[in-house]
Amino acid sequence: MVDAARVVAEHGGVDAITMANVANELGVTPMALYQHVSDKEHLLTLLLELQLDPVVVQSTGPWDERLRDLHLQVTDAMARFPGLTHHVPEPAAVARLLDAYLQILMDAGFDDRTAALAYTGLYYLAVGAQYPYHGVVTPAAEPPSDATFEATARAAAVVGDATRAELQQFALDAYLDGLRQLLRERRDI
Repeated sequence: MVDAARVVAEHGGVDAITMANVANELGVTPMALYQHVSDKEHLLTLLLELQLDPVVVQSTGPWDERLRDLHLQVTDAMARFPGLTHHVPEPAAVARLLDAYLQILMDAGFDDRTAALAYTGLYYLAVGAQYPYHGVVTPAAEPPSDATFEATARAAAVVGDATRAELQQFALDAYLDGLRQLLRERRDI
């Protein structure tokens, strides 16, 4: 049944997942689904867990490499079905990965508050990576409708062919550079 929900989402997005559409994909009545799940939220939770369960958390190596690897796996999983995380409560897979993010940041030397703040920034990067902007990978790739916006026109001319992965890598690199600098400054105090 979760595979059927995945197929529905692949063709119509998360909003297309209804009990009727999933039942249609399986060739059963919608009521038959309730023998396996309590409601649509339960089904969406199972789909999210299916996406996030394969994420492997590295327990050895430099903190920044572990964090990069985790973040890229999570954002790739989330990008497959944009918005899925907004439809369900926190399943076990989300709690496991949140704890992993925070543990890596704490292993790096961040105090609990800074680790939570740093994770939140990474969460924003992950959520932003899920959604294209009017069919382009970044608003900066869309030429302005008003020619007086010269900076936007210049940016659109050079970033229009950028890939989602390239932009994601750049944002993550910049973010990790900032975290490394923050750690250096705290060690110098």
